[in-house]
Amino acid sequence: MNFSMSFVLILVVIGMMQLSTAKGQYTGPTLACGGTSLVKTTTLLTPNNIAANGLTCVYTIRSLNTRICQLRLDFNSFSLAQPTLDPYPRCINDVFSVDNLNFNLCGENSGQHVYVPFNPTSADRTMTITFRIASRSQIPTLANPHWSIRVQQLECPSGMAAAAKDATRQLDTPDMLPLMARTLSHGDIGLLAPTGCLQYFQDNSGTVESFNFGNGVGPYLGGMNYAICFHRPRNSQTLRILPTTFEIAASGNPTAQNPGVDELCYSSVAIAARSEDNLHIPNAVVRLPTLPALRANRFCSNSLSNGEVDVSAPGPYMMYFQSDQLFDPFRRETGFSMKYLIL
Repeated sequence: MNFSMSFVLILVVIGMMQLSTAKGQYTGPTLACGGTSLVKTTTLLTPNNIAANGLTCVYTIRSLNTRICQLRLDFNSFSLAQPTLDPYPRCINDVFSVDNLNFNLCGENSGQHVYVPFNPTSADRTMTITFRIASRSQIPTLANPHWSIRVQQLECPSGMAAAAKDATRQLDTPDMLPLMARTLSHGDIGLLAPTGCLQYFQDNSGTVESFNFGNGVGPYLGGMNYAICFHRPRNSQTLRILPTTFEIAASGNPTAQNPGVDELCYSSVAIAARSEDNLHIPNAVVRLPTLPALRANRFCSNSLSNGEVDVSAPGPYMMYFQSDQLFDPFRRETGFSMKYLIL
């Protein structure tokens, strides 16, 4: 065995030793404010010395290679200042932002996750994640922020031959070990979200909540428009949704015939002063305690409270949440928390 083959074998062994036994993923260290991640998986932690006069904390993620196409961010814990009504709920005091994510986050989001598109090139292989934290000495009513966010780089497949070629090519030393570990595991295929999905739920059951739901306190953020997707196994027939809390602004008062669906949530004719907050569940069939089975697509007000929703149409399981830039204090915008089952 010549020296070059021995060297590659050593790298392969080291790469395999870095794989997590739980999911076969390369696990990296934590990343401090101002740092750059050069590994597949890292965790962003709250700095110990958040200054009383505020802080801007920037993390840089450098792609392992140009086939990295998504970042998955899991919010192990996430507690920032609540959104400000200015004039709708939006992040002003504390702000979490990510390149390629077209809205900011704040408030209570522990347990949430997001997928962010990543399009590295040979000229630019970085993305930044930023926390802007307000001064607690100037606004003493704000609680202390904290976060722990797991960041995974996910690679789109490009063929076994290309992967083998990339595994043996010359790379900078910081890149080589994570890439070797990744190339051997091929574990990203099952983790990748369908294109356009901000959230992707891969288990057959779980809980879906609006951002800043905060155990039913809310409010959800304004100016959002995103897709929530679910993995559909080959033999599945139905996505069942069981709301435990559902409270979304409506454009008018519910009636016995319309508890808060379709036209009450999203008018066919756009009207500037009319609320368009809604959860869009295509091809939904809803069973409510006081009504016969109801076919609808868009939901607002308390229309899904104590209800059960089934989606049995062909194609992927998806739903869409939209919130506008209006706020009416008499129409609560708490958000939603829903159990789901893939049957």
